[in-house]
Amino acid sequence: MILLLLVLDSESDRALMSELFASNYHRMKRTALAILREPSAAEDAVQDTFVRCIRKIDTLRALPEAARAVYLITAVKRNALNRLQKRGRQASVPIEEIEIGDTSASVEERAINSLTVEEVKRAVSKLPESLRDVLRYKYLLELRDGEIAKALGVSKNTVRVYLTRARRAVLQFCKEDGYAETIL
Repeated sequence: MILLLLVLDSESDRALMSELFASNYHRMKRTALAILREPSAAEDAVQDTFVRCIRKIDTLRALPEAARAVYLITAVKRNALNRLQKRGRQASVPIEEIEIGDTSASVEERAINSLTVEEVKRAVSKLPESLRDVLRYKYLLELRDGEIAKALGVSKNTVRVYLTRARRAVLQFCKEDGYAETIL
């Protein structure tokens, strides 16, 4: 990455890319690894994504800070999926099926964690797009509530309300489909 930064003309561009790399590298690597299942391939996808992002530095600079993380995670996901397609294989576990987990989980989260990935995936697919997006930001991109709020242009409290509604709706869909017992 250090050599790539030398390609940039301005100090502000170098500083921006360095900061983006430092703050998003681990999330990007986890995303690529979930798709590619090989650490070296995931690392290559992350590095390649940053090289491509250098050409898009004006776009990145124009985005709000929280949206930059979403942009980078989406870019590395696409890159990893393209690499996988070129290899002619399918992902062992699609990115949408990464398990949800958190040690400080709410009742809804713990109940959802007891379900299978397929059951949760089916239930999530029934949610309105806005609630699916909040879940993606929270659990796939691992953004904090404040980052999600900035990306969506809402307050932190609104994000928390959306997350609660989304989790409860997922549980309700699972109950209706006979996957979950009545918990709430």
